Amino acid sequence: MKFKSYEEFESRKVKCRDCFVGGTYSKVVPSDGCKSVPIVMVIGECPGADEVISGLPFVGKAGKLLRPTLNEFGFSKFNTLISNVMPCRPENNKFPTDRTIVHDCYSKWLREEILLTKVKYLLLLGAQPLKILIGQQGITKVRGQWFDLSFEEHNRNTIKALPTFHPSYVLRKEHMAEGKEIKEQFRNDIKEVAIKAEF
Repeated sequence: MKFKSYEEFESRKVKCRDCFVGGTYSKVVPSDGCKSVPIVMVIGECPGADEVISGLPFVGKAGKLLRPTLNEFGFSKFNTLISNVMPCRPENNKFPTDRTIVHDCYSKWLREEILLTKVKYLLLLGAQPLKILIGQQGITKVRGQWFDLSFEEHNRNTIKALPTFHPSYVLRKEHMAEGKEIKEQFRNDIKEVAIKAEF
């Protein structure tokens, strides 16, 4: 672990301009919520335009679905940290296809954040967190399933991670035939993490 405190970690994270994604914008979006031993970390893909303006993750349309749902099931700023695989907004909101850049960013920031906060549970939103942290593809096939993550530096054997749909996907499907079922699955997955975390 590279950082002695969360304050040191965050101060260095927001100054990062080490790849072309960070070099495009003047603002890195820090995580939001409990930064002192959170029970759960909610991990999205990357900030959007609204998040860059506000300096907080999940405050746009996706956030207006995610945050009230989290609150409904007991997630709060006292027990939950909301973060992203990448803390910068890619051009046109397109997640980078260069896996080296993505993995370098993950290793430098999100992985260190997980280790530093000693979080117990991860709620993974969408395909990118699933791919980066679990090493799998196909969110519709594995959502709602628990995975064990191991980190050599971690003081426990495993961290429990549950992937679910990204809230943007839930909103895109809202008026389609399968929209009601997808939203129900999304809510049930969040509820499942809340139960496991004993909220």
